[in-house]
Amino acid sequence: MTSNKKREILQELLIPVIAVVLSLLIGGIIIALLGFNPFDAYGALIQGSMGSLVSFTMTLKTSVPLILAGLAVAVAFKSSAFNIGVEGQLMFGGLCAGLVGIYVPLPPGLHLVVTLLAGMLGGALVAFFPAILNTACNVSVVISTIMLNYVVQFFVQFCVMGPFHGDTSAPATDPLLASATLPNILPARYQLNLGFIIMILAVVLVYIFMNKTTKGYQLTAVGLNATASEFSGMSVKKNIFMALLLSGAIAGLAGSIEVTGTLKRMVNGFSTGYGFSGIPIALMARNNPFAIILTGFFFGMMRSGSFLMQATVGVSSDMVGIIQGLVVVFICLENLIRYYMNRIK
Repeated sequence: MTSNKKREILQELLIPVIAVVLSLLIGGIIIALLGFNPFDAYGALIQGSMGSLVSFTMTLKTSVPLILAGLAVAVAFKSSAFNIGVEGQLMFGGLCAGLVGIYVPLPPGLHLVVTLLAGMLGGALVAFFPAILNTACNVSVVISTIMLNYVVQFFVQFCVMGPFHGDTSAPATDPLLASATLPNILPARYQLNLGFIIMILAVVLVYIFMNKTTKGYQLTAVGLNATASEFSGMSVKKNIFMALLLSGAIAGLAGSIEVTGTLKRMVNGFSTGYGFSGIPIALMARNNPFAIILTGFFFGMMRSGSFLMQATVGVSSDMVGIIQGLVVVFICLENLIRYYMNRIK
């Protein structure tokens, strides 16, 4: 391996790290300007997310939908389809899983599988509309997916608050049947369910598909060079169509796991921006499925620890959103970071 190749690989690894460090640094400055001690704030963040086995498993549970959302974004990004609609696909997948889990009684085991598949189909259905618009009418995937988020959000709200509202004052459906819920893999106090194992399996399967199969290679090739792929006989639009459906299915799985594993019912607004967080998670990981586990865990750690940071130090948990936004900014400044890294001999 040449020295230039080694340098390039090192830069690929360091750029996300530099983006996180700069984001945390600026976040710390903002915290200080607000009159709080940034060291206390970040200490509480770490303590709240990994200070005990209970908090650590809570962080793992929080990371599951984030990692799957990042995986959904990465699959689409790999084929140059910028799916910004993962949030809506995730919510609709959760709704479909919830309704099947409540109103379609099936034998144990089969019921859970059908419920999760219903969520995946729901996510793929939402992704189908921007996919067909892009294929048939050349409509921008970015515009159609981001606008569809609002349509899905209000449709889910109508369903949960209207015809499927449960016997409760909360904006939620009735509880799912026990046969449609994900069992815990640890004692109940640790709150880690089978969804964690399903997430790991999804990451492995996506990695194998993208790197070891012909279809996965075609998706990647289209993303790298659409013109060359077209000349070599690949259908660019067909591959983008397939990438969007797969992305939507993974997003739907994320919503299904939240509904069947964490909430045990469909709750209006259950996704607190998981789909949008998937974008920086995928960007930081360079769309690598295994790296997404690390970046998703980092975002899960910030979310999980932000509550203790707010309770003990007084720094709003919204600071986590600011830091996430800064990560996106610095990832987008990749070329500038790379320029200064190349100047270091």
